[in-house]
Amino acid sequence: MTGFEITRIPEPKLVFADGEENKDPRAGLLEHGPCPISEKVDIEVVNVGIVGSSRSISRMEELLRGMRSGIRSNENRKRWKQNFPGFDSKTGIGIDYQTLDEWKGRIRPKDMQQIEELPSREDRVNFTLKLFNSHIQRVCSQTPKPDVVFVPVPQRIVDSCSDPSTDTQRIRTETTNFHSQIKISGMKNRTPTQLLLPRTLYQEGEDVQEESELAWNLAVGMLYKAREGRPWKLAKLRSRTCYAGISFYRERGEGGETRAALAQVFIENGRNFVIEGGEVEDISGDDRPGETHLSREDAQRLAEDILEQYGQYRDVYPDRFVLHKSSNFLDEEAQGFSDGAADVDEKEFAAVRERHPFRLFPGTGDHPALRGTLAIPPGRRECYLYTQGYVPEQSVYNGPGTPNPIVIHPHEEYFSQDYRRFCQEILSFTKLDWNSSDFCKRLPVTLGIAQKVGGILAEPEASDVNLDTHYYYYM
Repeated sequence: MTGFEITRIPEPKLVFADGEENKDPRAGLLEHGPCPISEKVDIEVVNVGIVGSSRSISRMEELLRGMRSGIRSNENRKRWKQNFPGFDSKTGIGIDYQTLDEWKGRIRPKDMQQIEELPSREDRVNFTLKLFNSHIQRVCSQTPKPDVVFVPVPQRIVDSCSDPSTDTQRIRTETTNFHSQIKISGMKNRTPTQLLLPRTLYQEGEDVQEESELAWNLAVGMLYKAREGRPWKLAKLRSRTCYAGISFYRERGEGGETRAALAQVFIENGRNFVIEGGEVEDISGDDRPGETHLSREDAQRLAEDILEQYGQYRDVYPDRFVLHKSSNFLDEEAQGFSDGAADVDEKEFAAVRERHPFRLFPGTGDHPALRGTLAIPPGRRECYLYTQGYVPEQSVYNGPGTPNPIVIHPHEEYFSQDYRRFCQEILSFTKLDWNSSDFCKRLPVTLGIAQKVGGILAEPEASDVNLDTHYYYYM
């Protein structure tokens, strides 16, 4: 490929208990156990609350009992489809669970009948939310209270409240998103929540995540939410660097203002936090449809907020400020972010976009492009990074079709020109979604998670809540 610089970035390593390293989250947990947060215990017991119907609660308890003893994969011959080993001190997962009657909130049959009799779907959704919120509040008011509340949504609720014109089980209207409202309810009651829809809970239909995979992901989520700490961290992340990603959302309802959601701000010890950015002015104009851009003043304020939070966590100012955004940085925006980080010596701003028509095909052999492959074209104005592709550590490309890269487009002024180092960090951030046990994700968490957080902050009720900075409330 004439003029292109093609290289491969090594797979980032993760750190687990006792400082042991592994490239695979599951293998690292099994061999070494999760990162300890304080005193080390062989088994950490997670207090589990459950809110649902008697049937969905019973199924949730059945799933948890299966997770305790272990769940076999339907495709365990594939290295990336591992059996879930169970909750046992010998497996390395390092947790068990307990649940009490007072930590359960039951939606009664007569409640569901009352929901079904309401004339409009909007009324049914609103009434359902009131029911779930009241149960979550009661469950979380117990002493001791649960560490996490599972919400296995009953099928009758889905049938009554989901949009009949779609085949999805998600419950949402023009003004309300059930998932986001439950997350806000958990935040109000200082307890993380986890929703499960019937299709997932009962393993029904096509393209449903199989039970062993579900168990892996639930276990990692339980670890993160109950311990309020990360199950693993990156082995290598540059010190005194503040990493942040920006996503935008619009409040639901009439006259909603565009606001900025800053999610997954990371510091070098692996800690992360969420910042709600407040109302901003969109200066995109008609020539940039579908994009949101900040005024210089708003960008400056957001940068100041990020660095203030960083300082509260680290008690020291960063030497370097790295900012990811899904749209290109206008000069006015970049100048504002730079003004807000005036005391930071090194600043690097880059747009990270999900898709590009660029493709690499193997010259020999059957394997597609390797994960970590970096292609820098002539002119060096942007580069293409394969965050998904053939993974030698698992001997597989676990994806459809030909892998395609993400695009990194740095700002001309605020960039070191060290594409390899910058993309090494982005590749590392594809391994820090603690809502999943997957080997990696497509987007770095600085952006991939920002979209989820924005969906929750878009709810009108979010403005009435003292929003927590910890991501485990949003996942």
